[in-house]
Amino acid sequence: MKDYGLKLYSIKNNDIFVLTIICALDLALLIYCTSTLSISYYEALVFFNEQDSILHKIITASCKLFGQNDFALRIPMIFFHIISVILLYKISKFYIKFHQDRIIAILLFVFLPGTVASALIVNNAGLCLMITLFILYFFHKNNIYITYILMASSIFVDSSFMILFLAFFAYGVYTKNATLAWLSAIFFTISLYFFGFDTQGKPSSHFIDTFGIFAAVFSPFIFIFFIYAIYRIWIKEKKDILWFLSVVSFCISIVLSIRQKVQLEEFLPFCIIATPLMIRIFFSSYRVRLPEFRKKHKIALAFVFLFLFSNWLIIIFNPVLYNFIDNPKKHFAYKFHVAKELSKELSKLNIYEINTQNYKLALRLKFYGISNGGNLALIENNNDFFVKKFDKIIHKL
Repeated sequence: MKDYGLKLYSIKNNDIFVLTIICALDLALLIYCTSTLSISYYEALVFFNEQDSILHKIITASCKLFGQNDFALRIPMIFFHIISVILLYKISKFYIKFHQDRIIAILLFVFLPGTVASALIVNNAGLCLMITLFILYFFHKNNIYITYILMASSIFVDSSFMILFLAFFAYGVYTKNATLAWLSAIFFTISLYFFGFDTQGKPSSHFIDTFGIFAAVFSPFIFIFFIYAIYRIWIKEKKDILWFLSVVSFCISIVLSIRQKVQLEEFLPFCIIATPLMIRIFFSSYRVRLPEFRKKHKIALAFVFLFLFSNWLIIIFNPVLYNFIDNPKKHFAYKFHVAKELSKELSKLNIYEINTQNYKLALRLKFYGISNGGNLALIENNNDFFVKKFDKIIHKL
């Protein structure tokens, strides 16, 4: 019995060590990636214009603490991400039996393109993801009061939590938990009243576009397996709250996309946290086979992780891609570049006020202390300045 206790202690400490290494490496590379990025126009809108949002208050507080720079802008998002990784690991214990499988589930989550985006881009996705995982963690720990307090508080954070309330309502009905169902319905109604639901505009189908974005966020292979996993659980396995949350989010986004363009950042955080379910399904299929018949599973797992890891490195070291692209504006992260480099060039000339007709660029430059106005005009493509990444000219000024 004593040896068994020591073994459990050793496994637990080994898991904590591996998780710490994953988080440390992830943190270091995300901070490096932050140093290569500029504020985008939509992030500048959050920083300057969306003064009523909680995210705006968090970002501005960070900039007051660390100075108005890219590190201060993105460090709250990275913090939300690291906390989310830890929470998902804790939640995975309720779904995955073997500790090595839990580590693989966390690695899968970390490497997903959508996860990396939520860790770097200033929008509500990262914050909503962290709050959702807190709610799920306390729900699984049967700490109902904290769960309900967090759910009630999330009403005023973002409209995307309506999806969470619908999922909890469906789960409450499924498990015949009247209290959970009624409270979730009340939270949903309040959120709907507070934020409303946009059905304006001409009906148009964005079904294919929505599938394409899901495939990009998950990566094509993982997205296919995600659909297979939620379908398999639907017909064969026990349905937990994590399954309800992923299914409700995915199905509603697909249905809405038939009529209108969907703001997928409101749905994707509730889908990418399904990695413990996917890993459980995969290894259940793997372990029911004799060792000599597991080769295909091993090859598939190795291929998928190699593909995801390569994508992850491409995102982190994305400026290198400019060396292989003829038109820099086709770079997937182009809208996150140029502004910081331009502001540095202008600052070297002691220019802190300049006229430009590009209102998006003007708002981005404002973050770096270059205001729109004065007697000097910024004319693009006049070849006075060159913005470079890895010795490749990506913008001429």
